[in-house]
Amino acid sequence: MNIWKLIPLALFCLAGTSAGSRAADGGTTQLTISGNIVEPDCVINDNQQIVVNFGEVLTTRIDGSNYETPINYTLSCPQLIRNTLKINLKGTAASFNSGLFVTDVSGLGIRVLDASKAVITPNTGAVNFTYAANNPPALYAIPVAQANVTLPNGAFNGSATMVFSYQ
Repeated sequence: MNIWKLIPLALFCLAGTSAGSRAADGGTTQLTISGNIVEPDCVINDNQQIVVNFGEVLTTRIDGSNYETPINYTLSCPQLIRNTLKINLKGTAASFNSGLFVTDVSGLGIRVLDASKAVITPNTGAVNFTYAANNPPALYAIPVAQANVTLPNGAFNGSATMVFSYQ
Protein backbone atom coordinates (compact mmCIF):
# COMPACT_ATOMS: atom_id res chain seq x y z
CA MET A 1 0.00 0.00 0.00
CA ASN A 2 2.41 2.61 -1.22
CA ILE A 3 -0.35 5.22 -1.58
CA TRP A 4 -0.34 6.05 2.18
CA LYS A 5 3.36 6.68 2.15
CA LEU A 6 3.04 9.29 -0.65
CA ILE A 7 0.41 11.42 1.14
CA PRO A 8 2.76 12.77 3.89
CA LEU A 9 5.35 13.61 1.19
CA ALA A 10 2.73 15.53 -0.81
CA LEU A 11 1.58 17.42 2.30
CA PHE A 12 5.20 18.33 3.13
CA CYS A 13 5.72 19.71 -0.42
CA LEU A 14 2.56 21.83 -0.23
CA ALA A 15 3.47 23.17 3.20
CA GLY A 16 6.90 24.22 1.96
CA THR A 17 5.33 26.71 -0.49
CA SER A 18 4.55 29.59 1.81
CA ALA A 19 3.97 33.26 1.02
CA GLY A 20 7.48 34.06 2.27
CA SER A 21 9.13 31.76 -0.24
CA ARG A 22 7.51 33.45 -3.28
CA ALA A 23 9.28 36.35 -5.04
CA ALA A 24 8.23 39.78 -3.81
CA ASP A 25 7.69 42.81 -6.07
CA GLY A 26 11.05 44.42 -6.71
CA GLY A 27 9.65 47.75 -7.96
CA THR A 28 7.64 49.23 -10.80
CA THR A 29 8.43 51.15 -13.95
CA GLN A 30 6.53 52.85 -16.77
CA LEU A 31 6.07 50.85 -19.99
CA THR A 32 5.89 52.96 -23.15
CA ILE A 33 4.43 51.51 -26.36
CA SER A 34 4.83 53.33 -29.65
CA GLY A 35 4.56 52.79 -33.38
CA ASN A 36 3.42 54.41 -36.60
CA ILE A 37 0.03 54.08 -38.23
CA VAL A 38 0.54 54.27 -41.96
CA GLU A 39 -1.59 54.14 -45.05
CA PRO A 40 -0.26 53.12 -48.42
CA ASP A 41 1.58 55.90 -50.18
CA CYS A 42 -0.10 55.70 -53.57
CA VAL A 43 -0.50 58.17 -56.39
CA ILE A 44 -3.88 57.70 -58.03
CA ASN A 45 -4.27 58.75 -61.67
CA ASP A 46 -1.19 61.01 -61.50
CA ASN A 47 -3.12 63.15 -58.97
CA GLN A 48 -5.66 64.03 -61.66
CA GLN A 49 -9.43 63.63 -61.41
CA ILE A 50 -10.75 60.35 -62.81
CA VAL A 51 -13.41 61.06 -65.43
CA VAL A 52 -15.92 58.53 -66.73
CA ASN A 53 -17.72 59.86 -69.78
CA PHE A 54 -20.75 57.84 -70.87
CA GLY A 55 -21.26 60.08 -73.89
CA GLU A 56 -24.82 60.24 -75.11
CA VAL A 57 -27.15 57.67 -73.59
CA LEU A 58 -30.75 57.09 -74.61
CA THR A 59 -33.13 57.39 -71.67
CA THR A 60 -35.08 54.38 -72.91
CA ARG A 61 -31.94 52.18 -73.02
CA ILE A 62 -30.72 52.83 -69.45
CA ASP A 63 -31.51 49.45 -67.95
CA GLY A 64 -28.68 48.81 -65.48
CA SER A 65 -26.55 46.84 -67.95
CA ASN A 66 -26.35 49.00 -71.09
CA TYR A 67 -23.62 51.61 -71.22
CA GLU A 68 -21.18 49.75 -68.96
CA THR A 69 -18.03 51.86 -69.11
CA PRO A 70 -14.54 51.09 -67.74
CA ILE A 71 -13.22 53.43 -65.07
CA ASN A 72 -9.75 54.12 -66.45
CA TYR A 73 -7.10 55.22 -63.94
CA THR A 74 -3.49 54.67 -63.02
CA LEU A 75 -2.09 53.59 -59.67
CA SER A 76 1.48 53.91 -58.46
CA CYS A 77 2.44 52.71 -54.98
CA PRO A 78 6.26 52.63 -54.92
CA GLN A 79 6.96 52.26 -51.18
CA LEU A 80 4.35 49.95 -49.73
CA ILE A 81 4.85 48.11 -46.47
CA ARG A 82 2.95 45.19 -48.03
CA ASN A 83 1.18 44.80 -51.35
CA THR A 84 -2.26 43.68 -50.14
CA LEU A 85 -4.57 46.66 -50.52
CA LYS A 86 -8.26 47.45 -50.76
CA ILE A 87 -10.31 50.11 -52.51
CA ASN A 88 -13.35 51.72 -50.95
CA LEU A 89 -15.58 54.16 -52.80
CA LYS A 90 -17.02 56.90 -50.61
CA GLY A 91 -20.01 58.90 -51.73
CA THR A 92 -23.72 59.50 -51.38
CA ALA A 93 -26.01 56.61 -52.19
CA ALA A 94 -29.01 57.15 -54.46
CA SER A 95 -32.22 57.62 -52.46
CA PHE A 96 -34.02 54.93 -54.47
CA ASN A 97 -31.24 52.30 -54.23
CA SER A 98 -28.46 52.25 -51.61
CA GLY A 99 -26.26 50.17 -53.94
CA LEU A 100 -25.95 53.07 -56.40
CA PHE A 101 -24.11 56.38 -56.28
CA VAL A 102 -26.34 59.44 -56.55
CA THR A 103 -26.30 61.75 -59.56
CA ASP A 104 -27.67 65.24 -59.99
CA VAL A 105 -30.64 63.84 -61.95
CA SER A 106 -33.50 62.56 -59.80
CA GLY A 107 -34.13 58.87 -60.53
CA LEU A 108 -30.68 58.19 -62.00
CA GLY A 109 -27.85 56.46 -60.15
CA ILE A 110 -24.50 54.90 -61.02
CA ARG A 111 -23.63 51.29 -60.23
CA VAL A 112 -19.92 50.52 -59.82
CA LEU A 113 -18.64 46.98 -60.41
CA ASP A 114 -15.31 45.28 -59.84
CA ALA A 115 -13.60 42.96 -62.33
CA SER A 116 -15.77 40.01 -61.26
CA LYS A 117 -18.87 42.19 -61.79
CA ALA A 118 -19.63 42.35 -58.05
CA VAL A 119 -21.31 45.60 -56.98
CA ILE A 120 -19.23 48.04 -54.94
CA THR A 121 -21.72 49.58 -52.54
CA PRO A 122 -21.19 53.25 -51.62
CA ASN A 123 -19.20 53.65 -48.38
CA THR A 124 -19.25 49.97 -47.41
CA GLY A 125 -18.16 47.91 -50.40
CA ALA A 126 -14.49 47.10 -50.90
CA VAL A 127 -12.27 45.55 -53.53
CA ASN A 128 -9.38 43.58 -52.04
CA PHE A 129 -6.41 43.17 -54.34
CA THR A 130 -2.69 42.54 -54.54
CA TYR A 131 -0.85 45.54 -55.90
CA ALA A 132 1.04 45.07 -59.15
CA ALA A 133 2.71 48.07 -60.81
CA ASN A 134 0.85 49.44 -63.84
CA ASN A 135 -2.07 47.06 -63.27
CA PRO A 136 -4.78 48.64 -61.09
CA PRO A 137 -7.96 46.66 -60.38
CA ALA A 138 -10.57 46.94 -63.11
CA LEU A 139 -13.69 48.93 -62.20
CA TYR A 140 -16.79 49.67 -64.27
CA ALA A 141 -19.60 52.24 -64.05
CA ILE A 142 -23.16 51.73 -65.31
CA PRO A 143 -26.05 54.21 -65.30
CA VAL A 144 -29.20 52.85 -63.64
CA ALA A 145 -32.67 54.42 -63.82
CA GLN A 146 -35.23 54.17 -61.05
CA ALA A 147 -38.18 51.97 -62.02
CA ASN A 148 -41.19 53.83 -63.42
CA VAL A 149 -39.34 57.15 -63.71
CA THR A 150 -39.05 59.17 -66.90
CA LEU A 151 -35.60 60.70 -67.05
CA PRO A 152 -35.23 64.20 -68.51
CA ASN A 153 -32.98 65.03 -71.45
CA GLY A 154 -29.70 66.67 -70.47
CA ALA A 155 -26.35 66.17 -68.83
CA PHE A 156 -25.87 64.28 -65.57
CA ASN A 157 -23.04 64.20 -63.05
CA GLY A 158 -22.11 62.14 -60.03
CA SER A 159 -19.03 61.68 -57.91
CA ALA A 160 -17.30 59.40 -55.45
CA THR A 161 -13.98 59.38 -53.62
CA MET A 162 -11.63 56.46 -54.20
CA VAL A 163 -9.81 55.45 -50.99
CA PHE A 164 -6.92 52.98 -50.92
CA SER A 165 -5.82 51.32 -47.68
CA TYR A 166 -4.08 48.20 -46.44
CA GLN A 167 -6.17 45.04 -46.04
